[in-house]
Amino acid sequence: MFLFLALTSVGQQRHELKWKNVETIEFDFPTEDYTSDSIFFYHALLKRTEKAEPLAAAASFSFTDHAKPLDLYNYWEQKGEEEYDVLLTKVAYVLDKPIHFFTEKRLADPSYISQTMPSAKIKRMDSIYHISVGFGAPEIDYTLHFHSPKEFEKQYLKLKNYFNKYDGIALSPSLIVVQHNYQYGKVMFQETSKMSISITRYFQLNEEKTLAFNYTLNYIQNIPPSFIGGSDFLINKIKEGIKALIDETQYICRTTEMTE
Repeated sequence: MFLFLALTSVGQQRHELKWKNVETIEFDFPTEDYTSDSIFFYHALLKRTEKAEPLAAAASFSFTDHAKPLDLYNYWEQKGEEEYDVLLTKVAYVLDKPIHFFTEKRLADPSYISQTMPSAKIKRMDSIYHISVGFGAPEIDYTLHFHSPKEFEKQYLKLKNYFNKYDGIALSPSLIVVQHNYQYGKVMFQETSKMSISITRYFQLNEEKTLAFNYTLNYIQNIPPSFIGGSDFLINKIKEGIKALIDETQYICRTTEMTE
């Protein structure tokens, strides 16, 4: 669910997945609405030229209220003269495996990550991952941090209220994963992104299924040029990447025997 997925190649779809586009960051759906064939998706793009005013299509978006709380590494305060476009995405989807399938050991394993993104090359050195997709997409370094709900609330207390306010569910997550994407490479000699922070929370939906909520904050240095579609092209490619990632992950869930 990361910005680098915007330009990954998408293979043949394994399952039918339907988009449920949400107009605001506030999801207010009963848990039974979340099913294995649906992707709930919200996004807001704030262009640097808009000076803290969102696009008309995302009129309910506030950088201060909705995006800034996810800047866990304080990039905004340290940006100096740099300017960014800000993209926030929120995704909810269901995976066909019990909650205990999604362990730190599995989710941190480069071989598992590679299965979810077959077109990418993944390497890990110590605690740093390096991903390379190929022509048209930047190479990226990233880290993963795993938290129990108590650990996460202790470190990021304000986000407890943030998630409670915008998620609309009474469930408590079993595992929280923070992915910090940084050191983006250039594409066609152009800077791509400064960073993105992706927070995925895994909930036990029932004994057989897991509900995942993902928030991703991106600080973008260069949006694709208008002659190839500009921001619309970017959003469409991100959605293609999200769909492909969920599709591959769901395939793994449905074909992997439980051994843990």
